[in-house]
Order: sequence, then C-alpha cells, then structure tokens
Amino acid sequence: MVTHIVIFTWIAGTKPAQIAAFSQALTRMADEVADLATIRHGPDLEYRHGNGDYALVAMVRDRAGWDAYQAHHAHKAFVRDFVTPLQASRLAIQF
Repeated sequence: MVTHIVIFTWIAGTKPAQIAAFSQALTRMADEVADLATIRHGPDLEYRHGNGDYALVAMVRDRAGWDAYQAHHAHKAFVRDFVTPLQASRLAIQF
C-alpha cells in the first residue's frame, strides 16, 4: 500500500463555504477514482497554532494505482477547480 498525505494552507480570506465545497468535491472525486483504496480528510481542529488548515490521507494499492489516481480526469478537475483557487501552500508525502 502507498499512503499519500497532503496538508493544505488556505489563502487569506478563504470562507467556510469554500472549504465546505472543497470537502464535498473531494469526497465526490474519491468516489469516482477506483484506484483509491481509502481516503480520509478534514479541517484542522486548531488544537495547536501553526498547523495546516486541511489534510487528506489517501491509500492506493501500489505505484500503478498512484499513477492512475494522479492521471484520473476527476482528480485533475478537482485540483484545477477546488485546490488551485484556495491553496496558499501544500505539503505532501507518499510512503
């Protein structure tokens, strides 16, 4: 299994409705991508100052699944329509 973790920080002025739309779109996208074994995501609980604003943890079966996920039209549309407009920064790791 490959674990994919992403931490997003939003641009200043991002509204709760935009984050809700992001979250709903992420769930819809995940439902379309068969190569995703699991995905969990949500906003930071704000227990500690300086954390990112939102995170996702996704699991794919192998490198081929990772490549298919990255190339999937639903993933590309999600990044274009919901990530790029809101993200100030993004940190990711796969292991």
